[in-house]
Amino acid sequence: MPFAIMQRELLAPSVEHLARAFRSMPDLTALDAQTAANDAFGILWRGLDVENASAMQDALMKQGIEVEAVEESELPVLPPAKVIKQIEFLPTQLSMYDPMGRIFNLPWRDLMLIAAGNVRLRDYKSKSAYGPAEAAHNHESARGDEKMHLMLELILAGGVARYSMIADEFVFNHLGARLTKETARNFEMVVRELADNAGHAGLNRGAYLICQAEKDIFTYPSKSAFFEEIVWFLWRIASKG
Repeated sequence: MPFAIMQRELLAPSVEHLARAFRSMPDLTALDAQTAANDAFGILWRGLDVENASAMQDALMKQGIEVEAVEESELPVLPPAKVIKQIEFLPTQLSMYDPMGRIFNLPWRDLMLIAAGNVRLRDYKSKSAYGPAEAAHNHESARGDEKMHLMLELILAGGVARYSMIADEFVFNHLGARLTKETARNFEMVVRELADNAGHAGLNRGAYLICQAEKDIFTYPSKSAFFEEIVWFLWRIASKG
């Protein structure tokens, strides 16, 4: 059964400390330490057997990097995404519209995690049957240039459902008179309003920093980094529950 090394807190470990820890692992190098530092979004390493997972955990802990070795089968699995194109805020629920105009109603109490960020995604050519949002969630294999896109993920309690949007495909008409010409500012207003209405919900780093009125939206170097952090947050929520 493969194991993953999970950070106990989302603190970026130094390359130096990782390199020291990795010296005790015969198959790892300084380059692996650099890779782990760059990809530190909650899950430091995957695919270890029980002996190597225990050895890596001990080595990292000696360097002051707080981690846990967890069977990968115990990590949360994200449900398939339902893409949303428009929303409406109501006192007791969030009403969401998919690309076909169908409505999904989400009671505020059911919202468990709000995840947002500026994510590097592959842009897909016009020949693709999907736009960027659908392609991102259907793992479209077409080749294209990588660009930054503002992404939002809403995870329901128990991880039973997931709603997703990409800002440049989203209709922000619900903002009314507050609507601006800047997609990023509209995106930030949506995230803050979601957090205000679901104060019990967890926030990933991107959503948290938006709510703290940081100047720049937190950047994720890849889609996998963005979703890996979401898995980490769900794992922490479950472990604390």
